[in-house]
Amino acid sequence: MPAVSKTITINAKGLGKPPVTLTLAYIPKNADFQTVVPIAWKVVTLSEGDSYSYNWTDIIGGCRADIDTNTGVVTPEEYTPIPVTRSADMLKDTSKRPAVYYFTPATPYGQQNARVMNRTNDYVDVGAGFITNFDQSNEEFNPIYVCPRVMDSAPAYVNYDPMLYIWASLDYAESELLDQSVTSTQSLWNQDVSKLTGTQITINVKRVNGVLVAEGPSAKGGKGRAVAASQASAAPLVYKADLAFAYPTIVASGVKAIVDHLAPQGYSFKYTTKGYDTEAELEITLPPTVASCNQAELDLIAAIDANKTIFGKAFIKGHSGAILVAKDHGLETWIDINPATLQWYGAAPGDTNTNAAFDGKNKEDIVRAAQESVSAANGNGAASSGEAADAPSAEIEDTNKFASVRRGGRRSIPAF
Repeated sequence: MPAVSKTITINAKGLGKPPVTLTLAYIPKNADFQTVVPIAWKVVTLSEGDSYSYNWTDIIGGCRADIDTNTGVVTPEEYTPIPVTRSADMLKDTSKRPAVYYFTPATPYGQQNARVMNRTNDYVDVGAGFITNFDQSNEEFNPIYVCPRVMDSAPAYVNYDPMLYIWASLDYAESELLDQSVTSTQSLWNQDVSKLTGTQITINVKRVNGVLVAEGPSAKGGKGRAVAASQASAAPLVYKADLAFAYPTIVASGVKAIVDHLAPQGYSFKYTTKGYDTEAELEITLPPTVASCNQAELDLIAAIDANKTIFGKAFIKGHSGAILVAKDHGLETWIDINPATLQWYGAAPGDTNTNAAFDGKNKEDIVRAAQESVSAANGNGAASSGEAADAPSAEIEDTNKFASVRRGGRRSIPAF
């Protein structure tokens, strides 16, 4: 089967620190996130100097999609190539245990779509995507969206325009169903890969004056990117602290003392009060030399401790952070940073070697300490100490969140 094949390469040159997690997804024009639900095609954590390559082809296909009800991760099962103007039936052989699904060969049906007809006598989740390395030992089906719960004798259309989007710092696992919020999140780069010339699509991800930028080709020629260098003036990280003072009369002077201490380090500030009150919110924009909200908080604590008068000292009641992921024609897109995650400490969301809840210490050390000091009776009822150590915990990061899932499925062979 003749095919157009292109290689998409993501490079990190000039990215610096911290690393960034990218989500790549094809969003078709008809995606309504109910009957057509896009998938996170690739999720990758990118550090300075990294390079990752992925293939795309124009061999359209349909599959039976297995959707994990707990995680929303999609696994392609039986699949078949379906060119535009052709239709294939999906059937189920219930005489076998477990039941076997298969596709009939695709045949012309007179419309400008690639169609899957559900003939299973049941609801079925139909996946749409493309096939790489066709007719080779490493052939693979790449799902890009799902038509969930297609009724019996109903069609699902699997042809699409391959509009590829790249976002930063979205909280999705690879192959997970996306929700509609991605449509209101500024992408770093997006293009219809079928309209780009050549077989190599190279995209470079870097920071310009602290703002994340993706440079790559555009269908009109030249380079396309989400943020022009002249626009990238804001620092990408903000730390916020809710401060409390003993008396309303010392709030302004207390905040000024903190600002005077931190300003020489390159921080900038926004100060909000509720009027005559003992509390204030201090928003601190981090300079490029400070890579984490945790470091900003340590500097803030040092500034507070530098005030020797206990009655004038501020106390931190709460804290939060945010990262600027894109800026486009005056619209800034920020994503909240959870203080219980590794990103608070400057790590990428997909980093699984350390744990934020324990100030970045190795998880192996945490588990070892738990095994030595926490009995199973105290930790998890009647479970053994080993089970207690292995049990899911809010303090032990879920390594499956960013783990790769099985891809490719298996080509359907008609049963005769």
